[in-house]
Order: sequence, then C-alpha cells, then structure tokens
Amino acid sequence: MAVALLSALSFPLAKVTDAHLLQLSQELWSWQPCTDCSSGKRCPTEGCSSKRTSRLKDYFDYYKTLVASYESDIGSGGQAALRTHEDVIAIIKTLKSEPQLVRAKLQDTVMANRSEDTLPSAIDLDGAINLAVKTMTMINCSTQYQSRNLLEHGAYQVPWRSDVTFAQFIIDAFPTTDHPIINDVGFEPSRDIKPALMARKLKKRIGLKIRPTDDLRSHLKLDRKNHAVEIFHHTAFLKEHLRLTMSEPRHLTESDCLKLGALPRQLALECLDSIQKILFPLSDSKSRSLLLSLISCSAFDPDCLRFESASIRKPAEKDIAYHYFGACLADLYEELENPKPRGLVEKWLERKSGARYIMMATLIGVILAVVLGMASLAVSAYQAWIGYQQWQHPVGNPGQ
Repeated sequence: MAVALLSALSFPLAKVTDAHLLQLSQELWSWQPCTDCSSGKRCPTEGCSSKRTSRLKDYFDYYKTLVASYESDIGSGGQAALRTHEDVIAIIKTLKSEPQLVRAKLQDTVMANRSEDTLPSAIDLDGAINLAVKTMTMINCSTQYQSRNLLEHGAYQVPWRSDVTFAQFIIDAFPTTDHPIINDVGFEPSRDIKPALMARKLKKRIGLKIRPTDDLRSHLKLDRKNHAVEIFHHTAFLKEHLRLTMSEPRHLTESDCLKLGALPRQLALECLDSIQKILFPLSDSKSRSLLLSLISCSAFDPDCLRFESASIRKPAEKDIAYHYFGACLADLYEELENPKPRGLVEKWLERKSGARYIMMATLIGVILAVVLGMASLAVSAYQAWIGYQQWQHPVGNPGQ
C-alpha cells in the first residue's frame, strides 16, 4: 500500500483516461464534442470533432508516454508541480492566453494560486512547463542549460531562457531562410530537386536511413554520423493546427497563432507537404509502399497515408515555398549529390560524387598517360639500340 501511494505521488500523471484525452483536445484544438461524446457514449453526430480521435492515436500515445515519464520532485517537502492532468491543461491555457509572457513571469502566473506550503521546487516547475510546451507544440524545450550527455546522444532541446517570451521562443526555434534552389520555380536546378528528394531515391542512391522523430524541430534533420534523416511523422497533429487557422487571415503573427493554440500556419504546411508531396508523394506507388513499410515497422503515423485538402488547405496553398525547412531540403540534396563516404574504400575514393568521379578519372588518365609514355620511350630506346648494334656489326652479303 505504501509503495503504491509513493508511486502515485511520484508519478501522478501515469494514468490517462479517454476523458483526459477529450479534455486535452478541447483545450489544444478547441474541439466542441457533442453531448454523447462528453458523456462517453458512442457519437452519432456527423462532423463531430471527437470522431478524429482515432486518427490521433499516435499523438495520444505520445502524450501518454510523456506524462507517464513525469516524476515529481517531492523530496524537498513541497508538492508536485503537476498533480493532475488539469494542471497540464492549466499551463497550456496560460501559454495560449499570454504568449508574450517571458518564461520567468509565466512561472509566477502558473503558481499564483498555490499557497506557500504547496509550491513545487524550481526544477519540478521547469519540468512541468517543458512538458506543457511539448504537449502543445511537440517541440523539445529546456531551460538555459543542458547536460553534456543529452547533447552527445543527439537529444538536443531548444533552450527557452527565463527572459524570453513564448512567442519569441517559437520564432527562435524555427528561423526562416530562402533557398532559390528549392523555392524559385524559374531557377533551372529547382525543377529537378524536389523529385530527386523522394525517400525511396534517398534510400536507393545513397542508402539513407529514415528515422521517425516526435520533435518537430528535428524534422528533416540530417544525421551524417549515422547516415539517417529524421522525419516528424505526426501528420494528424499537424492537420489539427491547420484547422485552427483555416478561417483566419493569411498573415498571422506567431503570437496570434499561439493565442489560437496553433503553430504558425506556414510551418505546419511545410512539414506536412514535405512528407506527402516531396518525401512520399502519395501518387507514386513505390513511395506509398515504402511509407506503408515504415508505418508497419518503424511506428510512423498511419495518418501519413491520408491526404486531405479542402478541410485544411486554402486555395492559394496548393503549392508553397519552403522557408522553414528549405535549408534542410537543400542539405539533403547536397548529401544526395555529394554523399559522405562510408567505409575505408569509400572514404578513399569518395565514390558516387560527380566531382570526385571527375578527379578520379583525371588521375587515372594521368597515370595511364605516364605509363604509356614510359612504355613508348622504352620501345623507342630498344629500337634505337637495335639500330646502333646493326650499324656497329653489319652483316655481310654471303654472295660477295
């Protein structure tokens, strides 16, 4: 009994019910479930938002894993920062309503209704805010400092410093750039780049491994050391964010989007289109087959196979530019054209690279020219020696 009580206190969010998930969806994406859904009955209403619950299974599994790993810091005598799932939702509500709050002020606001003897430790409170940010945006964030072990194992978390607002944190996490080779349709090379970046071609030509990630910021991140590319595969999650801003003006600020509970619309569109139009174009049968295998064997979200347009996309968003992920796409193309050599032989030859092929062919040509030149010189010297010997020792005519 004592062990069970201690476990419940240390891991207060380990149990997640359908009611918790419905309540979370209402806060995150402004779902308005019908009366039957709210009471746990089978939903007969066509168009009810809660009918999309099954599509979001992968996201809800992510949330369950995330909150189950939350361990409260109650050793110092205080209470847990997150005592119930309602506490997580309360922090999300504050993040949405006041995205211009700096992190330090947010901490004060979150704990404003707590009495002195129920305040959590600073470490616990930081962890609670990070968890709420991950739940809302699927971005791994941390306070200013990170352990060296996390960095060495590639678990990089975007630092959200105490003097930075939530809106600015999102802006800093996703800097925008413009790559003509990706975005400029009038630029000749750009016409061939996107078709070349299909995942099946990346696997076939350079043996690139495809690895799922739950961190939106790691989408299209190229891991040259392990020869892999990370793919943020939670397309159902992205679609919910696109629905939130579907009827909003085109140019919303990051702060305006966050007040709705949404990621920047361009960011969500780029991530979704890079999956369904570039890496795995659903019109390509081989790409669909590869995607099916990743869903089956690598825990990709099955929603990746569901292409939606009218419900999430405005007419002007059929073809988009890539400002958030353009640099990552350009890196992938560079790797495709000039892959990092693997193994001793490839490192020496650095094969499958156009420039290296030319250099290697030139070197071989020079070596052959030298060898043939030396052989020709040797033959000429031998012929000269034979001529000299004939001159020195002429053979007489037997008839004379």
